[in-house]
Amino acid sequence: MMRIGFLPSDFNPMILMLGEAEDCRALSGVLRRFARDREDVAFAGLGFCRSAGADVLLTAAGGPPGVQQCKGHAFIWRVPADMAAGFAARLDDLAEPGRVAGSEELACGTEDGIAVKVSRGEYTDDFLGGD
Repeated sequence: MMRIGFLPSDFNPMILMLGEAEDCRALSGVLRRFARDREDVAFAGLGFCRSAGADVLLTAAGGPPGVQQCKGHAFIWRVPADMAAGFAARLDDLAEPGRVAGSEELACGTEDGIAVKVSRGEYTDDFLGGD
């Protein structure tokens, strides 16, 4: 189960996604499909994700790239299609069987704003309100 939470900070706020290899592969598939179809994806509707107060909507809609806090959905993550495909490839690497731990920051090239970090094997299962 991919656990998703928001870590507020004055200097480095972050959406943190914690999971295992199969979760990273599933998220890679979501990003690859998003790059191809450019259809919005609500992470709350993904069966392999559990949100800890960070409802995220992935969208190709107009606006600045990256993550912004919004009304309606707690966070809107705008990602260009080519960048989403690149993120998918990086998550495939993170999911490799020989890799026990690691993380990838899925940055859209914006210095200000909210970062997205996907981590495997770096946090305990109860981090972000997990089991």
